[in-house]
Amino acid sequence: MPESGAASPTFRGGTKRYRPAMTDTAALEEQLADPLLDRRLAALGELARSAPKARRGTNLHVHSNHSFGVFRSPSEAAWNAAKAGVEAFGLNDFFTVAGHDEGQRAARILALPTVTCLECIALDATTAAAGTLINDPANPGKVYLCGKAVTNPGDAGANRRLAELRGHQERRNRALIAKVDERFRALIDRAGPLWDDVAVQTPAGNTTERHVARAVVRRLQVLADEHVGTFDQLFATVVGVAPKPLDADRQNQVRAELLKAGKSCYAPEDPAAFPDVAGLRTIFLGLGAIPVYPVLGNPITGGESDIPALFARIASWGFHAVELIPARNTDDRVAAVLGECQRRGWPVCDGTEHNTPAMEPMLTKWGMDERFRPQFREGALVLLGHQALRARGEPGYIDANGAPAADGYRRCLAEGERAVLAVAKA
Repeated sequence: MPESGAASPTFRGGTKRYRPAMTDTAALEEQLADPLLDRRLAALGELARSAPKARRGTNLHVHSNHSFGVFRSPSEAAWNAAKAGVEAFGLNDFFTVAGHDEGQRAARILALPTVTCLECIALDATTAAAGTLINDPANPGKVYLCGKAVTNPGDAGANRRLAELRGHQERRNRALIAKVDERFRALIDRAGPLWDDVAVQTPAGNTTERHVARAVVRRLQVLADEHVGTFDQLFATVVGVAPKPLDADRQNQVRAELLKAGKSCYAPEDPAAFPDVAGLRTIFLGLGAIPVYPVLGNPITGGESDIPALFARIASWGFHAVELIPARNTDDRVAAVLGECQRRGWPVCDGTEHNTPAMEPMLTKWGMDERFRPQFREGALVLLGHQALRARGEPGYIDANGAPAADGYRRCLAEGERAVLAVAKA
């Protein structure tokens, strides 16, 4: 929902519209983090004039500040995709569809075909009991799953369940902050970060462990600025190791040294925070999305080592689409996954995540490799086509029960191609 309290608009061409005073690219890019939506979109409109016309490559998995990521708004994420020449883009936040409205508005401004997505975490009891790692390399039975091409974002049942999942995350993060505060007081006699320092980082309160880590680093910097000690001294005392040079690495150090299992500030996760695979699939279908399995790739886990067996398990869960994060994979793994998708007639898309504090390229080596790029592009077009057809009330790639629809792949591919060509001709 658009924020209120915007500055008084100016007029251009008889249309009421806020126009930023700054035209410098760097200044306009900074406005993409403005608290007011109309200012972000106005800045984006100015930046769109300089977006490259030639586009190649796809990225359907990018996080924004509605979960955790390097981008400070969906508008900033979309702009970086357009600036990089991405042909098809996907906004993919954890446990929420709250950023989709801004994401689609940004997409229209940038003429950037965009798939709206979300990501959640399930717990598969069978593989957990067997101690089998799937696409979480540290936790047996935990499975990261996506719903892509959301066409019914207002579904009451799905949003109720997502709110419950976010609630579980918040309770754990509050427990982390409480333990961090105890450590600060015990070791440096100062209060640690407040809960507000965590919650303020994400506009709809969808907090993660990464937000807690960032709040810790920021609090240590504040204390250094107040001359409680040097930053290096404070960090080493509280975190237990010397800080690395980059802020992104420091945040990862906090997670590894304080917040993970077995560490002093660890808070256990509530098992209820992780529904079974069928439960997440129900959420995705309620949102009108295609259930998609993200292949981890590297490290290769026991559950992903045999690609045909992995796909058989995915199919048994009622998933008939896959995505790859190519940067985590090797040539032979990418080729094996794409080959199995082709054999089964499943769409496969690629992405980068961008769910860390570090800014990484929007396009990947394997995603742009001509051996693989055409199939990734085709998968993106199928998802774009599903989104467009379902929005018009027509059948998409899957039916209401999540099964591949008759001729769904071909129809969605054709519709996605039309959408991309229409943008190219505009």
